[in-house]
Amino acid sequence: MASGQSSEESFLATDHWPRTTVLPWHRLVALNALAFALGFVTNTLEPAVLGHRVLELAPQLKNTAFGLLTFLGILVAIAWQPIIGDVSDRTKSRWGRRLPYFVGGGAVLIASLFLIARAPGLGSLLLLLLLTQLSTNTVQSPSQALLPDQVPEHQLGAAAGWKSALEILAFVAGRQISGRLVAGGALVAAVTVAAAAVVLAVVIVGRVAREAGPSHTSPSLPRLDLRRAFAFDRRAHPSFGPWFVNRALVWGGFLALNTFLLFFVIDVLRLPEAQAQRFVADLSALMGIGLILVALPAGLLADRIGRRRLVAAAGVGAAGGTALLVAAPSTTVALVAGGILGISVGVFLTASWALATQIVPGANAARMLGLANIATAAGSGLARLTGGLIIDPINRLTGTATAGYLSLFVLAGLAFIGGTVAILRLPPDDTSVKRSL
Repeated sequence: MASGQSSEESFLATDHWPRTTVLPWHRLVALNALAFALGFVTNTLEPAVLGHRVLELAPQLKNTAFGLLTFLGILVAIAWQPIIGDVSDRTKSRWGRRLPYFVGGGAVLIASLFLIARAPGLGSLLLLLLLTQLSTNTVQSPSQALLPDQVPEHQLGAAAGWKSALEILAFVAGRQISGRLVAGGALVAAVTVAAAAVVLAVVIVGRVAREAGPSHTSPSLPRLDLRRAFAFDRRAHPSFGPWFVNRALVWGGFLALNTFLLFFVIDVLRLPEAQAQRFVADLSALMGIGLILVALPAGLLADRIGRRRLVAAAGVGAAGGTALLVAAPSTTVALVAGGILGISVGVFLTASWALATQIVPGANAARMLGLANIATAAGSGLARLTGGLIIDPINRLTGTATAGYLSLFVLAGLAFIGGTVAILRLPPDDTSVKRSL
């Protein structure tokens, strides 16, 4: 044990688990229940609920408004995750280090969902979206640490596979349910289902987190220390740079395709909103099938052959699917490209996050995964900002409804290629980057 490490940190560090320990599959699922709930919320809001609200409030500048609103929300995620992660790592309570943030953040998240459905203008919609991001990340940052807290290192790939599988299920279910409910005019019903998913997940994960946490008779919260929360020495952890760049570029490429998909279907494929909502739901289901088919096998394969190879292969596949969509945009091609992208992103999500959880130190897992997740948020934010700034202006400049979307998709393909080049800088043997953070 490192000098000065508390008994709680020692208990919750990954090294606590002997090599022979094997957690049952249902325990791995329970540890990832919040991944499903937060994914369900995200895919309820985007594109169905937020897309519908933006079409109501700013129909002439829908891409610009949607891109900038969601970009500003991502800035909250980037700033807040390491801070709340650091606080969670140092929290002492009878409920453990994580549970208080699941309960408090979940309650605020549920309230903000219902308020978003009734926001009267873009200003109030922005404020509520920022509140949603704040509460979502209050839950997410500590919940991500449950894997390095409680899962033996030799099962991290399998645990990440379950995380990806549940996020994929949330992607399909969230988009199917919200898309069809919003298409039928039942906006409040859509957010009600998302709120119910949050409640159920907090109950499930809360029980697991409480079992894992030590008992304390004097609850206390640590002092906020921004310097400590964002501390990182790049020279001491050289493997983190390539992982970070890969995560930001590949996830940013996927979000560039995903974020503006509803408006792409309306403007380029020429479907009315209600039909477009249903088409996006069906396309998401197809992508989800591809994701589900590979998520768990990819996790098991990552534990055996290495995460770096799978992450690189995923980037190549995503670039190919994007090239197909750019070359011949149509509903049929969109379905084929969606299947290719689904498989690629499923492999990427599992292998990339397994690599991240492998290299974080267990005692500071929430903070370090919060820093790692800045890559995810940065890629998402860049995609939203870029789409918001170029789609509508390029469409107006060219006098078409398609050029702006296709320009963004070309940039997404280049991001996939750039991310693949970055991850190939890691050593072939993933064990060489073990604990590099």
